[in-house]
Amino acid sequence: MAQHAHVKYHGKRTAFAVLLLSGTALAPVAARAQAVNAGTVSANGSAYVPGATTAPTHKKLFKSGTTTRVLDRKIMDAAGPVGGAAQILSYSPGVTVTGYGNTGSAKYTITLDGVQQGWGGYGGFTGTGSIGVTLDGIPVVDPSTNLWQSNTIPQTGMIQSTQVTYGPGNPVNRWYNNIGGGVEYTPMQPTSKPGGDVNLTYGSYGQKNIEFDLRTGLYDGWSTVLAGGAGDGNSFRTAADGFKSPNENYSIYLKTVKQFSAGNIQFGGYFARSAGYRVPVIPTTPQAGVTITGNPGMAGSTLYSQQTSGYDSALPFNTYEKFDTNAMWLVFAKENIDLGDATTLHNLTWYENITRVHSRLNDLYNTGPNVSEYNSPHTNIFGDKLWLSKSFAMNTVDAGAYYIHDTYNSRNNFYNVADGGNKGVVNIGGKIRSSYFTQDDFALFAQDDFRPIAALHITPGVRFVNFQTGYSNGSLQDFGFAPGVVLSTHCPLTGAKTKGNVTDQGASCGANESRSGVEPSLSANLQVLPWLALYGSYAESLRTPSVGGGGGLFQKVNPNSYHLELGQDFQGGAKFNVEDDGILHHFLAGISYFHLRYAKQSINYTLANGNEITASGSSIYKGVNMYFNDNPLYNLFVYGNASITNANYQTYVTGAGAANPGTSYSGSKVPYVPEKSFNVGAYYDYLYHNTLLEPRAWVQFNGTQNLFNNVTGAPSHQTMPSYGTFNLSFKVSAPIILPYAGKKSIDFKLTALNVTNNRYNEYEYISSGGYFGTSNGGYLLAYPGAPFTIYGSVGMHF
Repeated sequence: MAQHAHVKYHGKRTAFAVLLLSGTALAPVAARAQAVNAGTVSANGSAYVPGATTAPTHKKLFKSGTTTRVLDRKIMDAAGPVGGAAQILSYSPGVTVTGYGNTGSAKYTITLDGVQQGWGGYGGFTGTGSIGVTLDGIPVVDPSTNLWQSNTIPQTGMIQSTQVTYGPGNPVNRWYNNIGGGVEYTPMQPTSKPGGDVNLTYGSYGQKNIEFDLRTGLYDGWSTVLAGGAGDGNSFRTAADGFKSPNENYSIYLKTVKQFSAGNIQFGGYFARSAGYRVPVIPTTPQAGVTITGNPGMAGSTLYSQQTSGYDSALPFNTYEKFDTNAMWLVFAKENIDLGDATTLHNLTWYENITRVHSRLNDLYNTGPNVSEYNSPHTNIFGDKLWLSKSFAMNTVDAGAYYIHDTYNSRNNFYNVADGGNKGVVNIGGKIRSSYFTQDDFALFAQDDFRPIAALHITPGVRFVNFQTGYSNGSLQDFGFAPGVVLSTHCPLTGAKTKGNVTDQGASCGANESRSGVEPSLSANLQVLPWLALYGSYAESLRTPSVGGGGGLFQKVNPNSYHLELGQDFQGGAKFNVEDDGILHHFLAGISYFHLRYAKQSINYTLANGNEITASGSSIYKGVNMYFNDNPLYNLFVYGNASITNANYQTYVTGAGAANPGTSYSGSKVPYVPEKSFNVGAYYDYLYHNTLLEPRAWVQFNGTQNLFNNVTGAPSHQTMPSYGTFNLSFKVSAPIILPYAGKKSIDFKLTALNVTNNRYNEYEYISSGGYFGTSNGGYLLAYPGAPFTIYGSVGMHF
């Protein structure tokens, strides 16, 4: 990298973090323990302390009236040793993960039964931000934008289980954007006995990673866990000049629990940062003028496309350079107090900060006064949730409320140094925004888990929700201005406009809007046989439309048209649970039908130039999900997930206005929803003397998906091909005697992903020509999936 000495890569910082974390190997700590099955005992056999967050047991899942999939450590390991939180989710039925990288440093978009969450810098996903995401029960989705940046959970060794809920779920567990479902990432928890783990990985494209956790055990009523990790490496896409688009990430998590006679109190904190160079999309076929040195580029330059410059090729640093950083930190406190008479008081309080810095300095395809970009949005969030749980002879009642306040700033500057601009100074011909949104979310909720007989659970519930959104423009106070700059102004409330030589994407007039609604729900579970339960649920959920970016409500669209989006979700099916009967030992399986009507959608799609297309519509998502896992032999673990999904727009109208009915694409397929997907895997343990050998194999498949068309600003009938990967790993575990520490364990693991080196694209869309500055559109741009990669890991467990 000598020829790129000016590159903003922080490898030294990561190396220092790795060195610091590696020092923990000298203490009684270690990494990545085996799967925690029911959520009451940790991997090393030490019980979790009361108050620790645990995954629901097989029994609880079996008797629940909702559809829930829990991924333990064994299943999560299929994401690979450097995969992030998003990749884990691809091993739950109906989940598709799309991204531009293959590590936790990159950002990904996930779809759950067709409904989308996450932002990887590409569009066409029109069910935006309607999946809730929590970390140890704390929501980590921005309440204003409704988006979760997946690389704010880049290290997965600290995650002990992942819980995926299909549909809004019961009121006590629902947050402000759970229309399509929810995801809970549960980090390592405090245990009654001390212990720890450390795991180091090295592999393809120079990827290095270290993960660790340290558990103090109980001491004078206190128990604490500290877990973290750091990694860095290069992209699998390499440019002709040798630039490898390096990336890095690190995170750390701390939680302590204090036990006392009436319950427990908990304190915790989390910090994560991910950064890296963003490799751009690549044309699938050569396009005139699109070369690796720009458009039109230097004479004789290679055309940039999968067919000409290479399937996984990237652009030289001096042609295109974009550096992207995401960070999140939060602190929290939880209280669980026994009030007597079978009543428990629960309280959760947290503060959270989310930041992003997106810097683009080189782009030889789009020269001009806004060739460079400095995008630095940030959000500050405070929340509190208080509720009571009361147990009676035949029912358990939960009732409470939460309040969340956040302030989101959408700051962005498109500029050109040659025209007098920089990241804080606006030049003539530039484009800016610095919109401030305040979001206040309030909910009252109650539910009653009624058990008239032992085999039947009926859970009615209700929520009253209120969403308040405020808007103001901060461009004049947040930017400096080059001589001669005149800002354009527009007010969507009145239609008033003034011309200028700089586009302000924010509205010049402030506004405040408030909307409320009621969300009823009902779930039921009937155990018809000891091993078979039938269940069903119906829930309505409301969500405030997403704000921010370069358009949408308040900035471009009259806020008087603000309405709450509505989800009407039905889930129904059968669950199977067999413990130690014949060849079935810990068998858990389920099959469910789902039907979601997602109405009153505000659909905003961001183009490559920072502008937005705004549409409205409603959509129907329906299909079948299936899953299973078991130990048919004491030393054989198998799992599988499958999904069939059909997603269509009931209505989809773009370009509508006061005097324009817009263009309708009703009946179109929802883009980027595979019709079929599945994954299946098997792990086998073989004990040779005192050494455990564990080969693993698993397959993942995603079916065809409809594309989004930037030319029309709407879904397309064109599809992208299906794709799949075959993966292998081999692990050797053995005891080891350490001085002063006694008998511990060490393991060595080799993981190979996409063993057949299958070439495929994870994402494609139909370009309008703006990304590479071509006069024509209609061609495909893509993000290729990762080729064959291999990683070696060594872990120690204390």
